[in-house]
Amino acid sequence: MKKIFPVIILLFLFGNLYSQELKENKTKKWVTWSLLQLIPSPTFFQDSDKDNARIQFGFKWNITPINISFNPNKYVSPVQFVMIDPVRRFTGSAEIFVQPELATASLDYSNASVFGISTGPRIILPIYEKGESLSFSIGGKFTYRKNFSEGKNHYYGVEAGLYVFGGMLGLQYTQNFETSTKYNFNIYIKYF
Repeated sequence: MKKIFPVIILLFLFGNLYSQELKENKTKKWVTWSLLQLIPSPTFFQDSDKDNARIQFGFKWNITPINISFNPNKYVSPVQFVMIDPVRRFTGSAEIFVQPELATASLDYSNASVFGISTGPRIILPIYEKGESLSFSIGGKFTYRKNFSEGKNHYYGVEAGLYVFGGMLGLQYTQNFETSTKYNFNIYIKYF
């Protein structure tokens, strides 16, 4: 006991001498995260009219303003805004998304603008290893894209996706309704 007491005193006095304070640099974190969000996902748009059809290459950015997790830790809120933790997202959640879209060439057959923006709700469910290895999503979409011939500037659609590597990579397919651009698909890339 006499030998243990001085060791306990020394550990108590000098135990944190070499420990480092864990300080999170929030500015660096947000700037780095924001720059990574500027990297787009490659997208393929169907461009068609009554006689012709083709696939046009483009880009899509994935923004999630709000996410509600189904399986959060009991000590944290199930709701997250903008910077979403991938584990909370792909273990089961519902979210609102916004996707700016840009075709790299004109959509001549469908006579639509190269720029569009989609928004809607999405549900993400885990399939394998609590969603870390494989997860699935399904959602509804409202897309605003100017159509020069029909006079319609919006259309509705349904989106489905499969994701791997903790949700960083996936494939998404969108079926659009009431438009000459019937579908698009993209390679989903998201850096968290």
